[in-house]
Amino acid sequence: MSKKSLSAGLALCIVLSLCSCKKTPENVVPTPPVDTVPSTSENAAAQKEPEEEVTFISVMLGDKNIEDWNDNNVIANVNRNSLRLSENNEGDFSELENTFRELDNDAATKAKSSLSELMTAAKDLSGDDFNPLYLEETSKTLVQRADTKIVSFLEDIFVYSGGVHPDCYYKTTSIDTKTGRILALSDVTANTDGLPDILEAEITDKYDCVKFDENQLSEIFTGYSAEDYNWTLDYQGITFWFSPYDIASYTVGPLSVKLYFDEYPDIIRNEYKTAPSDSYCIMLPKGQKIDFDLDVSDGKKDTLEIDLTPDKFGSYSMLSVTVNGNTFTDEINYAYDFDVYLARIGDKNYIYSDSWSDNGYHMFSTWDINGEKPRIAEELYNTKLATVYIEEGENDGAVYKRAFTNPSAFRLEKRVEILGTREIWANFEISRVDGTPQLTDDEYTFNEGHGLVLKIPMAARVVPDMVTHEVGEGMHLTPCWTDGETYVDLMTENGWTLRFDIDVSDYPITVNGIPEAECFEELFYAG
Repeated sequence: MSKKSLSAGLALCIVLSLCSCKKTPENVVPTPPVDTVPSTSENAAAQKEPEEEVTFISVMLGDKNIEDWNDNNVIANVNRNSLRLSENNEGDFSELENTFRELDNDAATKAKSSLSELMTAAKDLSGDDFNPLYLEETSKTLVQRADTKIVSFLEDIFVYSGGVHPDCYYKTTSIDTKTGRILALSDVTANTDGLPDILEAEITDKYDCVKFDENQLSEIFTGYSAEDYNWTLDYQGITFWFSPYDIASYTVGPLSVKLYFDEYPDIIRNEYKTAPSDSYCIMLPKGQKIDFDLDVSDGKKDTLEIDLTPDKFGSYSMLSVTVNGNTFTDEINYAYDFDVYLARIGDKNYIYSDSWSDNGYHMFSTWDINGEKPRIAEELYNTKLATVYIEEGENDGAVYKRAFTNPSAFRLEKRVEILGTREIWANFEISRVDGTPQLTDDEYTFNEGHGLVLKIPMAARVVPDMVTHEVGEGMHLTPCWTDGETYVDLMTENGWTLRFDIDVSDYPITVNGIPEAECFEELFYAG
């Protein structure tokens, strides 16, 4: 190993003081205490078996993509999401992990078949050198619930194979977290007597502008078996999802209706009605009228709509949020696409959007929907839900991000210009006061990136004792932690953590008061 070592004083400091390593912050939700009833002769007969506690689990969504080119300038692309447990719960639910793997293997096989079909369709089509024609199948997984009882999610699938219009359809899956068994509707329902009549009444009431033929819905639902329904569970009720052509024409679009636990108490088994807390989050599809009870005390139910409006060139979109008919459109934040989430925080509700555009630029925005009209409460620039690349086999892997389901413990990642263009992440929680993300870690952790080499000798403080020592030029260092403003922690090849002072308030950034380019060799910044 050809580098200059630290001074004898630094080595002695390390031997004597670095007995404990600095740990990466854990995204762990504390388990609340379970109330117990004292066992006495008076109340022993009234005691019951304690109900199983339901807590959030942390799942991740991977982005997987395959594509092929045809000689006539037609590109076929299939994109999908895969599910896996995050490191917080990895190994806790082995059967669930097995089911995730089986679903991923099945989806991979289906993706290859879809790509083959698109390439067959491409033979009869053509694009040009500067404007190729894209055929695509995109499946986006929208997690509605992820806890120790059930994982329930919706897949929003879009297919364009060169026809008059694209095909859009839904697919739903709900899994028993402990056994890994894919649940049927009969597993979660206690009583479905009259379900066809209930759905008909709810749909015609919600979509009163849609003209259904006489007995149209009754005939459709009477012919349904339990396996024919697409359904998901959240913490307010069970939602039934209908693709175009399921119960109405293509032009009507996708439809959905929620049967709330409090309105239909006999339909869903009680064990599935327990929420981990009074704060939770679900992922929303776009172009759909979503049911949600924003205020449980007002005696009425609410609807939300999330839509994208393309710019005049069709390259970017802006996001609009409609709550009970009142719309707000973010006309400033143009992006290629948005992931959108609805969070219930105590007795308040917020929308969160994660947008991305050129050069991987992201913005994480908080929408306050508690007033008469939605409004932007906060926009975090260059910020998104944290991602990680995971190897999954030889020459294979995917970028995963944590599904945003627990507002009390989630990770955000932001791009910073500190010793090069880098990404840092930290754990956050949603404020119960104003719905904005609040940092819960003491500092940020650097994602993997290029290392650093000192050009000149510099003073650094050894963590954790903070004794100052001189570090020799040529030292190889890896960025590990920072507060983003005043310090950066760099790790030596031997695992020692050194703290340097930084100042990011002006250009150029300084390290110990010296311009960073004079301190380190080759700092890489994005253009």
